[in-house]
Amino acid sequence: MRATALFVIASVLVIALFAFLHRGSGEMKWSLVPGTIQDTRIIPDHGLETKWGSELTWKAEYRVDYSVASRNYMVWADSGIRGESETGIRLALPQSRPRCRMRYNPKKPEEAIADCR
Repeated sequence: MRATALFVIASVLVIALFAFLHRGSGEMKWSLVPGTIQDTRIIPDHGLETKWGSELTWKAEYRVDYSVASRNYMVWADSGIRGESETGIRLALPQSRPRCRMRYNPKKPEEAIADCR
């Protein structure tokens, strides 16, 4: 009786695991294309109010252009660079622009995520 119960429990776990791993198989996969950084901007990231005044942190973003089916698109992407001053951010930006890979939605190519690190 105990062996049967263990077999049933193991079978249910295997079926559940199989269903979990294959549940996304019908979902649409995003496609990859190269992107090119065309511009950089420095924008406020977070503001913090303290007893001694306010503090503002900054971040750099890249304007990344990419092409899908002979149509051009653009997104602003987070560079991952943050700091306490705009000047500090400018100095932290790399001298040469990094490569970018774009993951885009094939049904809506204007929806994209850039990886430029």
